[in-house]
Amino acid sequence: MIVQRKESSLGGLANVRSGFTLIELLVVIAIIGVLVGLLLPAVQQAREAARRSACSNKMKQQGLAIHNFADVNPEMFPAGWVGEYESGEWHGDEGEGFGFASRMLPFIEENNVYKTINFNQQVSHSSNAAARTTVISTFLCPSDSYGSGDLFNPGAEGSGEETPDASPGSNQYARSNYPGVFGSEHMGGHDDHDDLTAALNVEDEGLEPGEGNGIFFAGGANGQNAVSFRDVSDGLSKTIMIGERDSRLGGSLWIGRGDGLESGMSRVVGVGEHVFNSGDPHFEDFFSSHPGGVSFVFADGHVAFLSDGMSESLFQSLSTRAGGEVVNGTF
Repeated sequence: MIVQRKESSLGGLANVRSGFTLIELLVVIAIIGVLVGLLLPAVQQAREAARRSACSNKMKQQGLAIHNFADVNPEMFPAGWVGEYESGEWHGDEGEGFGFASRMLPFIEENNVYKTINFNQQVSHSSNAAARTTVISTFLCPSDSYGSGDLFNPGAEGSGEETPDASPGSNQYARSNYPGVFGSEHMGGHDDHDDLTAALNVEDEGLEPGEGNGIFFAGGANGQNAVSFRDVSDGLSKTIMIGERDSRLGGSLWIGRGDGLESGMSRVVGVGEHVFNSGDPHFEDFFSSHPGGVSFVFADGHVAFLSDGMSESLFQSLSTRAGGEVVNGTF
């Protein structure tokens, strides 16, 4: 420490201190550390709140887009997917198929991307390479930090923490975090699954046009069997139609189902026997990176954040369009 000596007004010498002692410096550093420790969680919470708000706004855009679609398509929701035609029948979860989001593109200011889609060919066909690799920000949740990139190979090993045995395709696809709601069952058509691979059941039981009790289900050739507003007798404001699914479960696609195992869940997800954000998540569940719950778009277009801890029975009731369940409360 530097000590200066100068004459006092009484003629003597006075000691004048300038600077900090080592102890004082350590105290200041400790105080700064405490302040940072207190402020950092608040900053992180504020950032997550902003990301969740941005996510909700993107979902609202999708809800509005679906209603705009219905304005020009006699009060019809876009078909959940158009599956593969085989032996005189359309199969919902066998082979490839275009998802509902591909029909929404003109209504979210992505008409140029829509024009590049060749709906007369498979999703994996070379004519659809440009479309299927186009990253659309409206379909990406800003809180999802689990994806290794905005493009991925469905079914590739390591593409999701809950991915079953690897069964990759040969193409890259743009991600989406917002699959549609298939209904109260899993894609394989069963109520109860413990084994992830068995849950897909894509070879044993295909879904025919008209199957599925949610908003988005097997739409048949060109989606002519899509759900109409009149079909939603449970009420548009009490029926969920789009939810969140982050990349730790393997990722989803906006364009539909291409080649590769994982893309079976790319278009729609069934509620099945799990609530969202399950402590034992399955490949086909809804899941988010937001603390405390998952956002869903309801059939009337509004977005609600459903909190963790919701009962399985209530969640399943919200997923059906005409189940006749009594749902108390507002969301």
